[in-house]
Amino acid sequence: MMYPLIGTIVVAVSSLVYVSYRNDIRKAYEFIATGSKMINTDYGLIQYTEFGEGAPMLIVHGAGGGYDQGNYFAKLIGGNYHWIAPSRFGFLGSPIPDGASSALQADVYACLLDALGIDRVGVIGISMGGSSSLLFALRYPQRTKSLAMISAASHAIPPRPAILAAIFSIFLHDFVFWSMVHASPGGLLAALGVPMGVQKKLSPEEATQLNVFLESIVPMGARRRGQLLEQHMSEYDAEQIRNIQAPTLVMHARDDTLVSFEQGEFSARNIPGAQLIPMEKGGHLALMMNKNDEAREKLLAFLEQYNRQS
Repeated sequence: MMYPLIGTIVVAVSSLVYVSYRNDIRKAYEFIATGSKMINTDYGLIQYTEFGEGAPMLIVHGAGGGYDQGNYFAKLIGGNYHWIAPSRFGFLGSPIPDGASSALQADVYACLLDALGIDRVGVIGISMGGSSSLLFALRYPQRTKSLAMISAASHAIPPRPAILAAIFSIFLHDFVFWSMVHASPGGLLAALGVPMGVQKKLSPEEATQLNVFLESIVPMGARRRGQLLEQHMSEYDAEQIRNIQAPTLVMHARDDTLVSFEQGEFSARNIPGAQLIPMEKGGHLALMMNKNDEAREKLLAFLEQYNRQS
C-alpha cells in the first residue's frame, strides 16, 4: 500500500526539482547574455564588460568564471577605477582560437585595450587567470602600471588522474553543478579550495556571500570549454616571470587547497621586488572573508599607489 504513495512523492519531488532547475538555468543563461559586449580583434572575438570611472584596471577571472566573475571580484575589491573584465578563452562568449595559450590570451588582452583606446592599465589576476596576467605584464611592460596576483596560479598545474578527469567532466554539466550548489554547497566549497574547518567558522554574512558566489557560477555549461582548457593554459615557461618589471603584489592564503600557497610564493620569489601578503585563513576564497579585511585594504592601497589617474 505504501509503495504507490512513495512513488507518487518521489515523482512529485523530482518534478519540483526539475522545474526549479529549468527556471534557474534559464535565468542564468539570460543573465550572462545581457551583461557584456563583444569585440572582434586580430585574434578573433573576445567578450568583456566594463564599468566605473577612474584609472583603467584589467581584472582577469579564474576558473569557473567569465566576464561576470571579473565583475564580481572588481566590486568586491572596490575603489574608483574603470574596470575592464574579459572572458578568457572558452568561457561564456569568448571562443577558443587555434593555438590557444596564455601567451596568446595576453596578446588578446592587449588587442582589447587597443580597441577601447586604453594605453596602460593595472592588472589583477585571480586564480587560474594568473598565467595570462603574468604574461601580459611580461610581454607588455610599457602597458602595465601594476600587477596584483590574488590566490593566483603562477606555474603549471599537474594533470588530473584519468578517473578524476572523468568525474570532473561530469561535474561541468549544468544539472550536476546546479544540484551541487543546492544540495551540497559545503562539499562544493571544499572542492573550490575552502577547507571545512574554515566553513565551520564562517559568520552568517560570510556564508551568505559564499553561497551567492556559488550561485553566480551557474550556468557551468557555458564555462565548460574554458574549464577543460585550464590545464593547457597553465603550461608555459614560468621562469620568464623573473623579467617582469611591474610593481607586483601577491596575496594568497596559506590554507588554499585549490591553488596552493606555493604558487603564490613562486610569484613573490621570482618577480623582482614583489611583495607577498599571506592570508592565514580562508582558503581559495580568502579575499571574501571578513578576517582578511586588512589584506584587502593593503590591496587597495597598492592599487592606489601605482594607478593614480593621470
